[in-house]
Amino acid sequence: MAILFFFIGLATGSFLQVAYYRYSPEQSLYEYFSAIIVPRSVCRNCNHKLSVWQLIPVLSWLISNRRCYYCFHKTTNNYAIFELVMAILFLLIYLDKGLNFKSALLMLLVVVFLLLTLIDINYLLLPDFLTQPLMWSGLIMAYFNLSSLNINDALEGILFGYLMLKLPAIIFFCITSKQGLGGGDIKLIAALGAWLPYQLIPLMLIIASTLAILYYSFSKYLFNKNYQLIAFGPFLLISGYFILYFN
Repeated sequence: MAILFFFIGLATGSFLQVAYYRYSPEQSLYEYFSAIIVPRSVCRNCNHKLSVWQLIPVLSWLISNRRCYYCFHKTTNNYAIFELVMAILFLLIYLDKGLNFKSALLMLLVVVFLLLTLIDINYLLLPDFLTQPLMWSGLIMAYFNLSSLNINDALEGILFGYLMLKLPAIIFFCITSKQGLGGGDIKLIAALGAWLPYQLIPLMLIIASTLAILYYSFSKYLFNKNYQLIAFGPFLLISGYFILYFN
């Protein structure tokens, strides 16, 4: 069974990369889903359509010697690394939580969280079509007693999370006439509030802020990278998932 979840993780990682690379902020929701489902995968260098065996996660990458089968252009290692990371995450969740509803839910959430993370890093954007279903699914789970929260707790978490970032953002804008925090981050923490007890939201913010400061400091002083803006969503997602996993 563990091997099965490892391969499911590989396949999910492969699909998740397709969902990420075919996303564009200009797309409508219909166009985005069509872009994921309809076109065949192609080599990003020569645009040749890939055959079925070339879509096998990791294995096809090894067989083709990390190159395109048609144009021999060297392919990035990111594909295989990402697939392996997803496979390891699925395997660890299964080994720790077993085969049950909670482990399936944690696997689904890690997929959504990773997609949001990749999009936010690249576009500084957290799409509503991902954050809103995250919030509504948390409410539905709470309503049917499928999560650790009841419906009142979930509603309180959404309101508390939203106001906890929205009010400081309004005050900051009134003082500086600058937007210090994106609206997507505020919606994201409200969505996470549907899954977490509102008492833990300040802890999530502390962890996320600490991770963001460490990331900025390492980037600036060790790698000489000066960021005008950094995506805060990934740090919220990491801290939120960490708390959700162990709560």
